Amino acid sequence: MNTLITELQRLYFLHDQQWHSQKASAGGEAAYHPEGLLTPAIVANGLAAGTAVALDLVSADGLVRTMVVAVDARYWEPAAALYLALQNDLNLPAPAVSVSGGKAYGLWFSLAEAIPVAQAQTFLDGLRLTYLSDVPADNLDLRPASGEPAVAVQSVIGLPPSPHIVTGKWSAYIDPSLGSMFMDEPWLEMAPNMDKQADILAGLESIKADDFQQALRTLRPPVLVDVRPLASVDRPRTSLNLNDIHGDPQSFLLAVMNDSSASARQRIAAAKALMPYFHKKISDQ
Repeated sequence: MNTLITELQRLYFLHDQQWHSQKASAGGEAAYHPEGLLTPAIVANGLAAGTAVALDLVSADGLVRTMVVAVDARYWEPAAALYLALQNDLNLPAPAVSVSGGKAYGLWFSLAEAIPVAQAQTFLDGLRLTYLSDVPADNLDLRPASGEPAVAVQSVIGLPPSPHIVTGKWSAYIDPSLGSMFMDEPWLEMAPNMDKQADILAGLESIKADDFQQALRTLRPPVLVDVRPLASVDRPRTSLNLNDIHGDPQSFLLAVMNDSSASARQRIAAAKALMPYFHKKISDQ
């Protein structure tokens, strides 16, 4: 168990990592309560007692070193394609893959150096636009989600392995080659072997800062828009990079969706990407 805790700290914990306890809400969803500093003893007690520990992915100063893409288990194929594309297209180390104990798979990204939350959200939105545009918005959850980080549902997620607060089934990290076996039941009936969980994580690497920035540039190529005033249509076109003038992913996507000079495909993809901002999340289901 100590080895597993060491691996979890190595990959996913911020300096002064904060945690939340979980309970089921009246609506049958996970509800979070902030508890303070997360220590190895708290993680060990949670694993021994079978109680859930949830990570706050955003530090008090707005930094992130863990990102999670949660996909409804019915969409394992696009999730598996993303897993491969991260390595083959973006030259990033493989993320951990988990089952949630509820309805979803999770892809867990570890960063060697913490980054501003806006960069993390832009990266996740880029993955969604590029690789997951065919997954319905209600079946996809990105954390930390865009919006105010203080809202727990947007920046907090349960840490595997642990029992799901609603179903009682166990979340766990899995061998990605066995992912399709969990499409109907994305959970374990009982607690996994903790040494084997540690072995899965021991083979993973954090994303280096330079590699992350290169992937971010690959995922968000400049989008050129015509900003000529209507009364000056004969003037030469002036181009702006929307990534430079919009400080968060949501406003950027809104600009693309409403931009008449963008292609229909770009505008539709942006509209799909915006849907999760107004829909229920699935990562804790």
